[in-house]
Amino acid sequence: MSDTAPERAARSDFRIATQRRGGYEGAVMHDVQLIVSATGAIVWAQTFTDESQADEFLDQVSAHLESMGTDEFRTRYSVPSSM
Repeated sequence: MSDTAPERAARSDFRIATQRRGGYEGAVMHDVQLIVSATGAIVWAQTFTDESQADEFLDQVSAHLESMGTDEFRTRYSVPSSM
C-alpha cells in the first residue's frame, strides 16, 4: 500500500481559452491561452495565423490537461510553480 496520494490532475489547476482577433492587413490571429483556474491569470499564450495549427495545438494541450498530473504538465509547458 502506498503512502502517497495520487497526483492532482492538471485540469483542476488550469484551463484553456481561445480568442480570434484581427492582425495586420486583414489577417486573423488565433490565440490559445493557458489560464490559472484559481486566479484567472494568463500563464502564456500561443498565437497562430493558421486556424488548423491553432486547433491542433489546442487539442494537444487539452489532452495533456486531462492525462497529465499538475507537476508533469508544469514541466512540459514551462509553467512556474509560483503560478
